[in-house]
Amino acid sequence: MQEPNSVPRLIISSYKGKNGKTVATLAIASALIKRGISVSMFKVGPDFIDPSYHEALTGTPSRNLDHVLMKDRVVERFNKFSRGKGIAIIEGVAGLFDSPDGITEEGSTAQIAKILKSPVIIVINGERINRTAGAILRGLSAFDKDVRLAGAILTNVVPQQVDKMSKIISNEGIELMGFISQSSAIEKTMSYRHLGLVHAREKESGTISGAFDGMSGNIDAEKIMKVARENAMPLSASPAVEPAYEKSETTIGIVSGRAFTFYYPETIETASKVGRVEFIDPEKDQGANVDLILIGGGFPEVYAEELERNKPFRSYIKTFIENGGHLYAECGGLMYLSDSIVYKGNEYKMVGAIDAVSVMLERPVGHGYVRAVTLRDTPFAPGGTTLAGHEFHYSKLVLRSRYDFAIKYERGTGINGLDGFAVNNSYAHFMHIHPETYDYVSSLAKKVSLYKGATPSAQT
Repeated sequence: MQEPNSVPRLIISSYKGKNGKTVATLAIASALIKRGISVSMFKVGPDFIDPSYHEALTGTPSRNLDHVLMKDRVVERFNKFSRGKGIAIIEGVAGLFDSPDGITEEGSTAQIAKILKSPVIIVINGERINRTAGAILRGLSAFDKDVRLAGAILTNVVPQQVDKMSKIISNEGIELMGFISQSSAIEKTMSYRHLGLVHAREKESGTISGAFDGMSGNIDAEKIMKVARENAMPLSASPAVEPAYEKSETTIGIVSGRAFTFYYPETIETASKVGRVEFIDPEKDQGANVDLILIGGGFPEVYAEELERNKPFRSYIKTFIENGGHLYAECGGLMYLSDSIVYKGNEYKMVGAIDAVSVMLERPVGHGYVRAVTLRDTPFAPGGTTLAGHEFHYSKLVLRSRYDFAIKYERGTGINGLDGFAVNNSYAHFMHIHPETYDYVSSLAKKVSLYKGATPSAQT
């Protein structure tokens, strides 16, 4: 039995979204790394983008902690990926007490803070605020006494604000851990588009660590470590149950590049355990010698012109599907498999394996946690399987042909409550699934391995 996990830890949160949580998280991590402290990073909720910045800074994957999808495995995951580190930093989601249903704490940062017995650092956006910051901190402190506010970080401030704001914060019994000044470099590095921040892998190498190297100078690393050590309570050592993976000769092609970046680290790690992984760039590569293809979400609409230009690869994917190749796609991958993408008044040809047009709209079409049931056997899950995940897409699929959808949502949008295109041995839907919730990667690899070993008459 392992000893309780006493790794120092902090949750970085705020009173609402877009207050600079990610900026503060990265500045804190950078300050600690510069002092030789090893940092493990986490993100509350389902998110691909913020963790990409964590990884760009630390060089190691950031892990999602999601009570809605993972339930009692949150502590197990935290223990697994934080042990042996100098500190664990967990970036929250939305406002501290905000939750998906807006009524209970389920899925909130506060809930994770209580589960992980972790102190909270509150990020305060210093733009156009002074004494009200004290009222906010007082309200947050009183709202749930089991959530411990242990410090504050100021973002988006000018130097002459800092002393005044520090006094306002300390009057509430909370210590200022540092500040981040208004910065055009940070604004450029942390640029937004319709799904949030631009994914870190789309940026030049070194730009993120370089931008935060200077910003971390106003973070008091000693105070941060003291708060993390003295306020984080030991966690019970829940032993991790590792799946028994069977390595196969399956070659798994992961379509990535700039357009498809929405992969949880566990997806790639599982693929590496059950087969051999080959990364494919849909803008540059013309084909690949693989047995199974994964196409995650991302921003195919942003790179639609470049994707359209690579006609050989689009033809390769279509032929792969038509010839019974095994393929799994989520969200942006589904859009890529459609006939075309309409974005900002222009239409771009895509693979054409699904007879539909993906139209980008100005507001989200589907957003939030989803729950669905497979209506029949699919290439990755048998009929009657309950699936939990999330969706976040601005695209609407306009069908040109009639399809027998493979899943029905109990909660979620998809395509008018339905989703799932099964074409031969390939499958695509809007839902994002975390392998911790349903291990579709090893299921697909096992099916491909059986397929490869079957006689021609047995193949389906």
